[in-house]
Amino acid sequence: MKKWLIPGIAILVVIIAVAVYQVVGEGPNYGGTSLNWRQLGELDYITGKAPAELLALDNKSVKLPGFMVPLEDEQRQVVEFLLVPSSQACIHVPAPPPNQMVFVKMKKGVPAMQGPIWVYGTLKLVTKQSMYGDASFEITGEAIEPYK
Repeated sequence: MKKWLIPGIAILVVIIAVAVYQVVGEGPNYGGTSLNWRQLGELDYITGKAPAELLALDNKSVKLPGFMVPLEDEQRQVVEFLLVPSSQACIHVPAPPPNQMVFVKMKKGVPAMQGPIWVYGTLKLVTKQSMYGDASFEITGEAIEPYK
């Protein structure tokens, strides 16, 4: 029995180390279905018709990459912003189509970021108006992180 004690402890330590790495080493794990801009673009923003795949994600946790366009004057901490698919998706004239803009309202303020980010939160298929144009989607944000 004693000859199995040390190898058993060693195996247990390895298992714990792997579990800790998966939880901590890869950054926050907010879960959610990975969503992309092609899927969002399938929404017909004129008729409001969405494919079944997109309807299935309504009110579900998602993660979506994109670029932040702050909607507030305070540039250090933001609560509301538009998420757009590329840094060239200028919010000046003309604005991207509504199915290529997501209105994000974070539960708490986050730092304004200029590079690509991941947004984690609950997706809603609803038109939101902003000073830069309509967005066909809203995400109630849990967290953001730099895109890796």
